[in-house]
Amino acid sequence: MAINRRQFIRSLGLGAACTAIPGTSLWASDKSLNTKDERLFKLPTLKCDVIVVGAGPAGIPAAIAAAREGAKVILLEEDMLPGGAPVDMYVTYMCGAPRIGVFLDMIKELNRKHSLSITPSSTIKDWAWDGKQHWWLPSAFVQVLDGFIESEKNITLMCASPVVDTLVAAKGNRNQVYGVCVMRQGMLQKIEAPVTIDATGTGLVAAKAGCEYFYGSDARKDFNESIGLEKSDGRVQPCTMMYISQRTRSDAEFPLEAFKTGVLDHDNVKWASQQTPQEFAEIDSGIYLHWGATVECKDTTDSVLVAEAHRQAIKKLEPQFEILRSAGYVTHVAPKLGIRECRRIKGEYVITVDDVLKGVMHDDKVADAWYSLDPWGMKVDAKIKNSVGPYGIPYRSLIPAQTEGLLTAGRIISGTRLAMSSYRVQPICSTIGEAAGTAAAMASLQKTGVRNLDVRQLQERLDQKGLFDWYRHVNMNVNNKPWKNK
Repeated sequence: MAINRRQFIRSLGLGAACTAIPGTSLWASDKSLNTKDERLFKLPTLKCDVIVVGAGPAGIPAAIAAAREGAKVILLEEDMLPGGAPVDMYVTYMCGAPRIGVFLDMIKELNRKHSLSITPSSTIKDWAWDGKQHWWLPSAFVQVLDGFIESEKNITLMCASPVVDTLVAAKGNRNQVYGVCVMRQGMLQKIEAPVTIDATGTGLVAAKAGCEYFYGSDARKDFNESIGLEKSDGRVQPCTMMYISQRTRSDAEFPLEAFKTGVLDHDNVKWASQQTPQEFAEIDSGIYLHWGATVECKDTTDSVLVAEAHRQAIKKLEPQFEILRSAGYVTHVAPKLGIRECRRIKGEYVITVDDVLKGVMHDDKVADAWYSLDPWGMKVDAKIKNSVGPYGIPYRSLIPAQTEGLLTAGRIISGTRLAMSSYRVQPICSTIGEAAGTAAAMASLQKTGVRNLDVRQLQERLDQKGLFDWYRHVNMNVNNKPWKNK
């Protein structure tokens, strides 16, 4: 019997495993693939010190940090090339701070070689923070990030190698992760290491390991937060399809009146919609970044539902494309839908929105963070939303509960939905990744568990790398090294 797309999607149950109990933690126990059958493995097992899954904003800094500590690293990416969100979702404008470490080096290299103004911006300076709207082409990120990876001889990059299972052994009352199973060249292959970092953005590795995770909105009482929903609605933040428009006719004039929000020129303080026609005409760069169409996706872990949301977004964008085409502009649409939220892996500590609003600097802080609350699809009082100051990311939030040999990095670390809406942006995810990579290498090379790692030693190492120096350079009086006061 023939089955149409709508019937097929209905038959999937709309990702019921994640959304049937909104706002609660679930145990992921998807063991449908029989990776215990050794006959399936035609490729030899690979071994290294640290595995990083996901070559995106968190994973690349994690791999580089681990490699620089002397660890042999295998960096896995399901796509054909590294980069993640800026490359395949066109999120090439950076929100949030601090901009330090590997992320800062990336911004400097993008400015030096790939400025859309042709000549590097003179205002970026040492800390890549000048209040202007800088963005770069996705292809520029590919070149810069691939160059960073290639320069690290301790990193082996494996693209087109999606993880299909996590290798787990029982160890006391915890699961011991000792590697992953990937699909490579149509065959299964095991990769083993003392420490694995889940930097997927979806939390797939942790979910396959049986880690408890949160999905969707929380009720305020779930984590005793001062703001939030009275009752969870089970939703994640909506997705956005990004695109770039570019002038192709010499007489083309950008139809600014058709775009009320979501359009960025390059190297300007204001968004295009905030500029007067005269201000806009003075720049008139001919190339613009668009926050194109926003759509809901009930389950961002389900590839079929993500594809359906992608289709909806393209359909919503067709009128914009026609307006731009008529005005003499072509559009470059991101290959992937921009997903803001997926699983959040429950860790030894859950970061709450009150931690963010109060600027808590935890004793085991391994990363600094500073960005407003930005929960798309949920109303938050503007005064509260924009009152966020610097706060810290604790190491405990990178360690999944009841699991050893695994760290998380990026937006999937342990936190509530409102807290995550602040730290999910690329500069912060990058810093978290760099901290996770440093910790993973130290634990692996010292032959100790990630929980048994000396956190003060880890903090001192991160401090030596300059990862806690940013606030001093922007003249902020912040107690960003709490362990120094002990």
